[in-house]
Amino acid sequence: MQIILKLFLLLINIDQETVLNFFGIENPNIYLNTGFDAASVSTEISIETLKLIFQGLLEQYQYGLGLIDIENILLFITFLRFIILANRYNIKTSFYISCISLFAGFLWYIHLKDLVTWYGEMITYNRLTSRYIDDMMTEAYIEQSKNQSGIYLEFINQNPLNFLKSSLVYASERDGYRIDPISMVVSSLPQSMKVQVTKSYYYLYNSCFPGVWNVVGKQLQEIAPLLMYVLIVRINKKYCPYFIRWHWTYLVVSSLFEGEIIRIIYRLYVYDTSILVPSGRFDESALLQPFFMIIVTAHYFLICLGLLHATCGQYFYIPFLTENTEVHIGKRPQNSIYSGGYSSWQEGGSKQVQIMTKDRKFLMLPRLWWGWFGKKNNTSEAEYRKNQQNQLRKNQLKGLKKLIRKLRKWLLKN
Repeated sequence: MQIILKLFLLLINIDQETVLNFFGIENPNIYLNTGFDAASVSTEISIETLKLIFQGLLEQYQYGLGLIDIENILLFITFLRFIILANRYNIKTSFYISCISLFAGFLWYIHLKDLVTWYGEMITYNRLTSRYIDDMMTEAYIEQSKNQSGIYLEFINQNPLNFLKSSLVYASERDGYRIDPISMVVSSLPQSMKVQVTKSYYYLYNSCFPGVWNVVGKQLQEIAPLLMYVLIVRINKKYCPYFIRWHWTYLVVSSLFEGEIIRIIYRLYVYDTSILVPSGRFDESALLQPFFMIIVTAHYFLICLGLLHATCGQYFYIPFLTENTEVHIGKRPQNSIYSGGYSSWQEGGSKQVQIMTKDRKFLMLPRLWWGWFGKKNNTSEAEYRKNQQNQLRKNQLKGLKKLIRKLRKWLLKN
């Protein structure tokens, strides 16, 4: 396997043009060769290549990432991990691990698409989410066009619950007449009984059945994600990999707090659009706009960070949320290669960091950094505290030297 990968890399002619084409950046040398029969220009990779890549990506993504860009990044990272893991283990194991991380990343991707439903127009306040909202609007327009393209196409493209409803409705009509069993029984009744039954019949078909269907359908639509979580993660947890259970449970736990924050932000937004702007209080309204932008942007990038961790097969630590997640599903299996990256906070280390201030007082803060990729740092707590004290002494010595230099300059001037 290693020999095949090395031979495959040797077959690729990697030059500046290949790298620029890979990133979708226009090649500046294309204008140097305007003849029809001229040979193609091939440039070696240099510092200028990195400069062109940086400028091209900066120009291409100045309005943020779109849904297609996020999907491409997710698939590219998965493919890259598949190649690396195939070289480390084998193709079968690499395929399983890549599929697990891809599914976990897909969960975060679905969560990311829900931001438009939660925040609405507030998500357009930041330039970095412009392409994201454009792609979401395009996707909604395409979906709407599919539903309006014809009755049978609409019938096919519906979700399973509506598909069942449509199949019953369309199959029970022919030439404008209902041919379902209840309607046929009612139509065959004697005229004396038909007058009494018809009222109840139309009440059932026009009011009772649609009302019950709408209530049940909305309730099932609301609890469908939770039912899937319970069925896959809780009931069939022995068949579900720990990595998927961890990220899915984290999303469920975090959504409880996200909902409350979103409700507060939405109420502020309604107060802004319904009270402040109509009454001409534009100064107060202008103060809320940066607040909306900061909250929405921070939420957007936190979800993108979680998506990146899931796609790369890694865990992350957020105080309280991660701890509650692991209370539900337990600790990561140490002897399984399918459980993903490291989680050193599960190994019994202190989850608080003692920081010494300038007046030699100690503060206890939650520990956020657990090493690269969650791998435990070999430095003990005593060594960490000693290094911190040495760093504080160095900073004090630098401040003292700076004060002496300023004092010397002042004495020389006078």
